Amino acid sequence: MFINSNFQVSHSYQVQNTNTNNSNNAGVAAKDRTAAATDTVSISNAGLNANDKWQDIANKYDVTNISQNEAGSMVSELFDNKIINSTDALYLMAPRAMNINPEVKFDFLATARKSLDFLKQNGGSPEGIKNQENALATLNNIHELFRKA
Repeated sequence: MFINSNFQVSHSYQVQNTNTNNSNNAGVAAKDRTAAATDTVSISNAGLNANDKWQDIANKYDVTNISQNEAGSMVSELFDNKIINSTDALYLMAPRAMNINPEVKFDFLATARKSLDFLKQNGGSPEGIKNQENALATLNNIHELFRKA
């Protein structure tokens, strides 16, 4: 398994496999056996570098105080580094309103949350809601990494 995205990065994980074997011979109580298996994951260089790329980008942008132009630059960096796909980029690049000054700062994270709430409350399509959730997850990740810097 090759991992190329920060969302997929996990150095290893353990799978718990429970195998229950019940025997009911002449009133004998059932016995349970549990076996644990370990699976190993190989992480590509792109996957290993994904955290660094996320952090580098997050260090530059405060998504709670960002202009539309800065948001566009941030999204371009995320997309160019293959951290987000084109659908996520489109959802994040969409202007929040018509006739706005692209240099005026706004809270992108709060705006994305409100957009998601609006979609859910007003019968947005499942695909639209999923895409907005992905966009919000990206902004949340940038925000958390920015706060760590």
